Amino acid sequence: MRIFTKGGVIAALASLAVPAWAIPFSATIPDSIGPIGGASTTYVIGGVTSPGPTAAAVLTFDVIGYGGIDGGLNQRVNTTDVSDLFSFNDYNGSYFAISLNMGGAFAGAPIWASPNPNVTLVSYTDNGHGLGGLAQFKVNFSLLPGNNSLVFQYSCCSAANGGEEAWGLRNVLVTADLAPVPEPAAWGLMMSGLGLIGWRVRHRKSV
Repeated sequence: MRIFTKGGVIAALASLAVPAWAIPFSATIPDSIGPIGGASTTYVIGGVTSPGPTAAAVLTFDVIGYGGIDGGLNQRVNTTDVSDLFSFNDYNGSYFAISLNMGGAFAGAPIWASPNPNVTLVSYTDNGHGLGGLAQFKVNFSLLPGNNSLVFQYSCCSAANGGEEAWGLRNVLVTADLAPVPEPAAWGLMMSGLGLIGWRVRHRKSV
């Protein structure tokens, strides 16, 4: 019993050498991006660098609408008006796409073109015709080791729409809990402790 009590102490010390707690990770992007114009524009945020390993992460951001972003096909001003579609892409490609009416001529609810159960439209505001609006999103995704690029695209704001439309981003934040990667010294201490336990058990059997 005395031998196994010592072995238990060694095992406990070895387990303490490898921390089990998660390391908080966050990346805040410069605020108030935009207004961005153009018929179909892409804004890429790079440099979201994680030390790894791959972890479940949360991305939150606000999409700002300027002027009269008209939303879906049923909310266009006329047949020459372009349907406005916002999308977000991760490393796998398109993650979700949605039409938002933010200041368009006809009020209407958002229309999900490519829904995703990992995406939540937290809040949605249409300020009225020509006055823009605001949509807030929460996205659950996987944060990869190394550099992660966040790609936002808006097909809107063409000359056919009158030229008054634009969009922007703000409050872009990525958060995650990363599992710690043990230092070589920690692994060495753990393996030494396990080796000593094995030796003591074999020594007891041979006695």
